[in-house]
Amino acid sequence: MIKILHPLLCYYPSQAGGPANTLYWLNLALDKARFSTTVLSTDFGLDTESSLTAVSKKVINPTHHVQFLKSRGIEFLKIGMRSINEGDIIQFSSIFFPPTLPLLIRAIIKGKKVILSPRGELYPAALKINSFQKKIWVKVIRIFQTKIHFHATNDFEKGIISEFFPRAKGVSVIPNFVKISKKQENEFIENQLLFIGRINPIKNIDLLIKAIAKSQNVLNRKVKLIIAGSARLPYEIAYQKKLIQLVKDLNLRESITFIGHIQGPEKDKLIASSYALILPSQSENFGNVVLEALAQGTPVIASKNTPWEILEEHNSGYWVTGSEEAICNSIVQIINLKKHDYLRMRTNAYSLCSSKFDVDSNIFVWENLYKNLTNV
Repeated sequence: MIKILHPLLCYYPSQAGGPANTLYWLNLALDKARFSTTVLSTDFGLDTESSLTAVSKKVINPTHHVQFLKSRGIEFLKIGMRSINEGDIIQFSSIFFPPTLPLLIRAIIKGKKVILSPRGELYPAALKINSFQKKIWVKVIRIFQTKIHFHATNDFEKGIISEFFPRAKGVSVIPNFVKISKKQENEFIENQLLFIGRINPIKNIDLLIKAIAKSQNVLNRKVKLIIAGSARLPYEIAYQKKLIQLVKDLNLRESITFIGHIQGPEKDKLIASSYALILPSQSENFGNVVLEALAQGTPVIASKNTPWEILEEHNSGYWVTGSEEAICNSIVQIINLKKHDYLRMRTNAYSLCSSKFDVDSNIFVWENLYKNLTNV
């Protein structure tokens, strides 16, 4: 049996980052006769003491163990160092998560197989934040690159990884897979558009708000936008305040609503009842929320700073430049679709997700990678 250890910042039921769900679904789908997984996570995104207590340490199934810690410092490192001894593969989901570097070095010294998923952290827009510290971090990891197998979620990210780590042991491109939720049968709400994600400048929400204002002028009617997500870090909280003021300045208070964090069936219902989801990010290595939308048959408008060209290939939405004008034009275009064309787009969206991104149908990709790395 191949034993895999995941040291990471957050894990389901936390909704504070894409890997929280992606890795949870991956671990549940693995062949339980051949693979076992141990997850060591912080409590990031577990907002109440009761939720942390309920999941602080548990066995989800005999081959899937999860432990949550309040610390991402010494305690996390101590437990992580011990856990490495028991693993065959150590899989990291962030370069810049503080425990990653010492645990990675420990894993290499112990002769373990290492997988490292930057998950967009090497994109130019992401590197701008704390850039000096990140440059040092990358230089240190470059010393060990021949012992590291990298994971990219798209071909563009693979190119970036190869530039930073040209002598890496390997780079595999595997998209995020999802456990497809039960498709809601709600009728969609006319003109209701949706953004779901962190309230973070990299998400370009200010540009989306301006595009909504412009599209209302073109359509000569109100287009409603729901913004779902939370601001956790200080600079995100400051950004949210700017967005609220922008909505006031553009006289959009009746058209744009901030509803905070949302998850579970309530989230699925909101997505299913929305005319389209919009992801206008400056940079995105994947965007799990796109899959969540497609799984409900909801078309998506995504910027070309995201790896979602496949939306147009399958007539499931639009892939446009990340500009105010382009986002506005795509909003006008989808609102003006004839009913039968729009319903066809919804059907295509669900088909795309179920055929290309369902974790149960595609788990063999990860299983083959694990087996190849361990020569099993």
